[in-house]
Amino acid sequence: MTPGALARIALAGEPEPALAAVPPRPGVGQILGPEGRNLVLATTQNLRKWAGAQLGHAPKRREGAPARRPRTNLAGIATAVSWMETDGPFRQRLAYERLSASLVPPPKRRDLKPAAFLHLDPNERFPRVSVRGPGEGPLYGPFRDRRAAEKARDALQRLIPLRPCDYAFEPDRALPLGLGCLYAQVRSCAAPCLERVSEEEYRALAAQAALWLADPLRRGDAPASVPASLGAAFGRALVVDAGRRSIGLVPVHSGRVLDAAVVETTTDELERAVERLEWPEAGGGEDWPWLTGWLRSPRARAAFVVVPDAMTRAELGPAVTRALAKPSPRPAAGGKIGSTREER
Repeated sequence: MTPGALARIALAGEPEPALAAVPPRPGVGQILGPEGRNLVLATTQNLRKWAGAQLGHAPKRREGAPARRPRTNLAGIATAVSWMETDGPFRQRLAYERLSASLVPPPKRRDLKPAAFLHLDPNERFPRVSVRGPGEGPLYGPFRDRRAAEKARDALQRLIPLRPCDYAFEPDRALPLGLGCLYAQVRSCAAPCLERVSEEEYRALAAQAALWLADPLRRGDAPASVPASLGAAFGRALVVDAGRRSIGLVPVHSGRVLDAAVVETTTDELERAVERLEWPEAGGGEDWPWLTGWLRSPRARAAFVVVPDAMTRAELGPAVTRALAKPSPRPAAGGKIGSTREER
């Protein structure tokens, strides 16, 4: 699957001959107007049916079905139909995003929100969890938006009493700043400023919090109250996308989906396909806004596998098999992606 390689057929006269050439399979469809301008771009489970509906060949309404506003008929101005077949919902979304980015710059997409991350560096003197955007440092996520990240931060702080403040201080049992702090008074903070715990003990709490954030669902004693991140944000990862005819192994690195490194395989060839996986350097912008929304959407069926640098191919193979058997759980935060169209 190479996003951008669309098939195209020109419309001349009646659209029926052209529609017969469009496959009745899932994919991304596009209706073009004069001078090759884009009129409609959408994902669909049946390319032929979708294209026909755009050109005035929508199926007749069943008797007794509720009335709907008629679909706009583009037959009068459409000059061509383009399409790309895709197998698997994630590869379909990837193709749609790559084509959409060539038409509408991602910053102008109202349905895409910047992903948010949690920052925690256990090696700081008095570590704290904060919400940040993409950047440098030990980041965990991504979360669908800033609100989802703040909910995760607050839930984690109720479990592990790290300080919520950003003050600089020297520990002192009589420190006025600490004595007047509400968090210290209700003991929802370990209060290293008042020396209730030593610096070493406090950093041990921060190290425990970092473990929760790295992969809270892998730990059997992880409470459900702590929303899951997708692991360390800027390492390697793999999206396992099971389609009807093939399995797509889609490498992700530093928030960028590596289109050219996608490996298509079947269940019988899965082990050899894992051996062919690569995470090459890739240019272009980061994909976190739509990637995060997709993975946390109720409609998502692909599994996200974090691939640490120390993970061997022998370890990656069973991880992919487990992902196929049971896709990674997705927390409720995030929901559907705004105005993304999915025609059926």
